[in-house]
Amino acid sequence: MMSFKRCFIFSAVISLLPLLLVTSVHAEERKKSKAEQMATAPSDEPVAVLGTKRRGKLTEEQAVNQLKYMMVQGWARMERELVETKSFTPFGLTLSPDGDFKPLFVESGVGALRIKSDFALAAIIENLKAIAETRAVWAVGIIYIQAEQLKDGSYVQRIQVMTEHIAGWARHWSYPFKVTDGEVKLGAPVITPVKTTYFKQSK
Repeated sequence: MMSFKRCFIFSAVISLLPLLLVTSVHAEERKKSKAEQMATAPSDEPVAVLGTKRRGKLTEEQAVNQLKYMMVQGWARMERELVETKSFTPFGLTLSPDGDFKPLFVESGVGALRIKSDFALAAIIENLKAIAETRAVWAVGIIYIQAEQLKDGSYVQRIQVMTEHIAGWARHWSYPFKVTDGEVKLGAPVITPVKTTYFKQSK
């Protein structure tokens, strides 16, 4: 009797596995599509050329793809906080030549109050300048929220992503967004090529 019961339970678990796997796959697809939406046009191999350590041979498209990859990694870091609090503290983005992404946060200390965005932005910018001067990373960036007042007096919030590559290209992404029903909904981004400020280019 016990053997039959165990067999029955085992069969029931096995029969549920496809359903569990499908649910897991769908959840992963939703997560991936959100990150890809942030990047707008993800590369098939966004960090494939990072390991070569030959920045002089990168094309503009390759460099921008690496900036997009870095932005996607940053998006994955802040999305949960954005859903839970409708905001997030600004933070920096760095990408090493071997494809290693690292965020840069301003620590507030144990039990401290939330850091003001302006203070965090200023501190991160200074740190990114110092990091870029070492030329030890291939890309840096910063991600933050900015509120824009419209003519009717209302406000629209935008996720601003400033990024630049050591090879000499920089991009600014600006996404209008809303957080509703536990999900971040993005509007069409404004993408602007800009001049590099962190990486000083040799003449």
